[in-house]
Amino acid sequence: MRAREKELKKLKAAQKAEAAKLQAQQPSNSSKSEKKKNARKEVEEENPEDYNDPETPLGEKKKLSRQMAKTYNPNAVLPPPNVTGALHIGHALTAAIQDTIIRWRRMSGYNTLWVPGMDHAGIATQVVVEKKLMREMKLTRHDVGREGFVAEVWKWKNEYGGTILKQLRRLGASLDWSRECFTMDEKRSVAVTEAFVRLHKEGLIYRDLRLVNWDCVLRTAISDIEITPAHDPNDFEVGKRHSLEFINIFTDDGKINSNGGPEFAGMQRFKARVAVTEALKDKGLYRGDKNNEMRLGICSRSNDVVEPLIKPQWYVNCKSMAQQGLDAVIDDTSPTIEIIPKQYVAEWQRWLENIRDWCISRQLWWGHRIPAWYAVLEDNELKELGAYNKQWVVARNEEEAQEEASKMFAGKKFQLFQDPDVLDTWFSSGLFPLSVLGWPDDTEDLRAFYPTAVLETGHDILFFWVARMVMLGMKLGGDVPFRKVYLHPMIRDAHGRKMSKSLGNVIDPLEVIKGVTLENLHKRLEEGNLDPNELKTAKEGQKKDFPKGIPECGADALRFALVSYTAQSDKINLDIQRVVGYRQWCNKLWNAIRFAMSKLGDDYTPPMEIVPAAMPFSCKWILAVLNKAIAKTVLSLDSYEFSDASTTVYSWWQFQLCDVFIEVIKPYFSGNDPAFASARRCAQDTLWLCLDYGLRLLHPFMPFVTEELWQRLPSKKDSVRKESIVISEYPSTVECWTNDDVESEMDMIESVVKSLRSLRSQLAPNERHERYM
Repeated sequence: MRAREKELKKLKAAQKAEAAKLQAQQPSNSSKSEKKKNARKEVEEENPEDYNDPETPLGEKKKLSRQMAKTYNPNAVLPPPNVTGALHIGHALTAAIQDTIIRWRRMSGYNTLWVPGMDHAGIATQVVVEKKLMREMKLTRHDVGREGFVAEVWKWKNEYGGTILKQLRRLGASLDWSRECFTMDEKRSVAVTEAFVRLHKEGLIYRDLRLVNWDCVLRTAISDIEITPAHDPNDFEVGKRHSLEFINIFTDDGKINSNGGPEFAGMQRFKARVAVTEALKDKGLYRGDKNNEMRLGICSRSNDVVEPLIKPQWYVNCKSMAQQGLDAVIDDTSPTIEIIPKQYVAEWQRWLENIRDWCISRQLWWGHRIPAWYAVLEDNELKELGAYNKQWVVARNEEEAQEEASKMFAGKKFQLFQDPDVLDTWFSSGLFPLSVLGWPDDTEDLRAFYPTAVLETGHDILFFWVARMVMLGMKLGGDVPFRKVYLHPMIRDAHGRKMSKSLGNVIDPLEVIKGVTLENLHKRLEEGNLDPNELKTAKEGQKKDFPKGIPECGADALRFALVSYTAQSDKINLDIQRVVGYRQWCNKLWNAIRFAMSKLGDDYTPPMEIVPAAMPFSCKWILAVLNKAIAKTVLSLDSYEFSDASTTVYSWWQFQLCDVFIEVIKPYFSGNDPAFASARRCAQDTLWLCLDYGLRLLHPFMPFVTEELWQRLPSKKDSVRKESIVISEYPSTVECWTNDDVESEMDMIESVVKSLRSLRSQLAPNERHERYM
């Protein structure tokens, strides 16, 4: 302990002596104007061009400026910007977590694969394009016809659909872009058809006439899980059972059929019900009503009241597949899938134990056409499509359907008509772990990467997507599609409110990365479709939350903030000020490297090996705590505790390297005293080692700034430096760095310092800076 105190005293004495020496060198009569002139001269001698990054050809490794910029500029460490698209803060969270996992595993020596995929989003995309047609051409999809409408959707997809993937590059997502795929591309479409045919042959896909949930706006059936409970409606009556002598006269668009009563034709159903009831009373056909408790359902996509409608549809029998998916998670002896956080296992169990058959028909034009053809026989009494359920032929294509129908209806004349419906988008998405690797072909990718290691997604689609991938993967792929499922929280604003355009609290991650003025935030609202009252509320909300807009934070700060928030396992209340704080911290990292470069010098070469035993106390200590930070970070990443991992890395950089070690070693570099030569060299070696390890430790969380800074570090002599930090090794602990005694002594020193500072703060202001002998 005394030796340590003696070392600290020596350091302070050296610092004091150097300061005195510098003061003595200054002429006592030097004027302020002369000092300013000298400062100006120094600036003039610098070449501004030395601080500018040379232009880097596309696809090549970035060329660095000769001199390191004096302050961190997030824009200088980003790839070129792309056109603004539909990326939202949820995508940014997903990308940040997934990229953290993939970079960490890649650096740890694993054979990693992360494929960029895009879903065709049947209902959502069709609605967008229908609105576009109406807005720009005053046409409905029926005006342009099915073929013309599908062509319009492809046109829209090619123009805007890939934007999110482009924006993921802006966030630094290190995907294998050469394997980019789309659920409606040729290979994925083959997989969808094959899955349907195989499941139908096994009797798991069938057609039946049942009550479906009908959306009168979208004019399609929707699944049970796309329905949300309605708030009490004020503009129409619910919860009544009417008795009358009447038949159903409504059509599938929720309007009265003109054959049922011309005076009601085209009337919206809620108003029509009241008018029809009154008309029935007038004609003496009304038999009264009774209260009938019911839960009113709203379509989560169109916000329209869902109507029950009897309609023939295609269904998947999920019972046996659901049991397999349930066992995969809750098997007491050997579960094959782990759900993280564990709190969602109960929800998984609830869904799969109470599963109902899955209606996969959608009356849309955008999507995978159902591979089923209806045979109209020449001698059929009823000629409409689907009149006789046994006359459906499921096949991979029309030619195959023709062959199959010829066997089924041997000797009879028939015509084939393909089912006009498309498949539920979640059916093709459920096949994604298989189809993305080339299934149904027996590909190298499929053999190498299936089952995949991790699925990362939001907990809100645990059943929509995750359960369906598990069911279809186990049935068609012969194994679970992934070993772990990590479910991230849902993002809310700083006040805990769900993000919505009408509240003005929607955050575009690109506006956080690049920065945006309040004026431009308002402009984005004005370009939307809010009514005047909503627009006013939204603008007021923006003015309150972002009075000066959002400052430029960069992708690294945004990613780090989002990952650090994941400790909140259900919801994230995102405060932009936290992102701003990490932007400032990036500057601290930048300055730490600048300090190091200035102290290492141009001729510095790191040693091949570092032995802490012969080093000063401060060097032993920083390596010991670095070792602990490495161990805890890796353990946290292994446990999918990303917030703990990011906090550990941050704490080591901020509170141990920058706040303590860099400050303690400064006196070694304040002069050329031979007594400090050995300690100075040890400090240089330790500093270089800490920066090298520290940047690699931080890289999965902050890819851009760490790559830029790591490229500037000098390399070991005769060692082949990796081309990029991306493919360098992730740090692992070094046994000889562990030193519990040194850590205990430093803890004691820090405790004494804190106590002294606390005592000093209690002194009178004029006594706080007095020196006592």
